[in-house]
Amino acid sequence: MQVLIPSNPNFNYEQCKKLFEANQYLIEDYEKFDDVIKNTFFYSFMVNDRHIGCIYYYERDNRLYVNAFANRHTHLINLECFRESLTWWNCDIYARTHHKTAIYAILKCGFMKINQNLYVYER
Repeated sequence: MQVLIPSNPNFNYEQCKKLFEANQYLIEDYEKFDDVIKNTFFYSFMVNDRHIGCIYYYERDNRLYVNAFANRHTHLINLECFRESLTWWNCDIYARTHHKTAIYAILKCGFMKINQNLYVYER
């Protein structure tokens, strides 16, 4: 697994932007892609030179939130990438979603539902 960040010269900007824009309505993030990578902790995941997806963390209301999007048919490796990224933080992490596939993924990674469409991964 290779993790790329926007400041990396090998960052796959075009792949990430295309995937973000294709999934923007599902992840309910209506910011411009350039604003997202500038104002979040943004990570792109590659496995065997194949782009798997992206995960980004951001702060809101004194909480750390996570959002993610990925290529289709990469569910198992996405879970691995997501679980790995959760280990990088030493605080509770929140996720807000109503998308069933996302809910399934975050529950598999240890999140708990705390409110309608709101989940937490407790440290």
